[in-house]
Amino acid sequence: MSLPSSQKPSEHSASARRKFRHVVLLGDALLDAYRSIDKTPGKFEDALLPGTRDQWHISVVSAAEVERAGSSLVLPKDATHAIIFIEGNYAIEQSGMIHDRPEACAQTLEQLALAADEFERTLERLIRLAQAARLVIMVCSMFQPNYKDPVRQRAACAALAVFNDRVTKRAAAARVALIDLRLICNEPDDYDKPTQLSKSGLQKAANVIRYAMFEIDAAARRAEVFF
Repeated sequence: MSLPSSQKPSEHSASARRKFRHVVLLGDALLDAYRSIDKTPGKFEDALLPGTRDQWHISVVSAAEVERAGSSLVLPKDATHAIIFIEGNYAIEQSGMIHDRPEACAQTLEQLALAADEFERTLERLIRLAQAARLVIMVCSMFQPNYKDPVRQRAACAALAVFNDRVTKRAAAARVALIDLRLICNEPDDYDKPTQLSKSGLQKAANVIRYAMFEIDAAARRAEVFF
């Protein structure tokens, strides 16, 4: 387990800062999270990783693009890192499980399992794509929602736990780092909407992601957790 954004990276990783790195953001959740940020080259990097404009380049590839292109998709040749983050809250919403009240608990659990199965298949596909490109990989868990209705909040958090279990399993199986957003974005001010981070919440996540990117050794193959 690795701690905190406030901790300074090691001397070894600090010396590595001077090297240029290209981060590919893989997943739909990242597109939603960074929708309000200026994606002009340089400004995008400064917004996500302040003060590192000359060391990092960021590009975004959605899960939908990967699905459409399949094995023909090629990531940028100069890519060095991949941050994988796909959205499960949307799948939970679409399943109807937190709106409907089925008589049988098994019906709800089956809906949840089917949605989680599809989510896991997509996640595994993204991890394999990044592995094939020999990138340093970080997988993000999903942050919990922030519904005002306590009943809906409990139901959504319980459902999300099933999806995050798939994230943890896949990260461990692939021996890649896990960014645990549940432990990072855990205050009301971290949210603009129930399932969308505020600027301050996004920055908290970015701080830990930045720390992890400097700390992870490209040769390491272990499921390390950052929060």
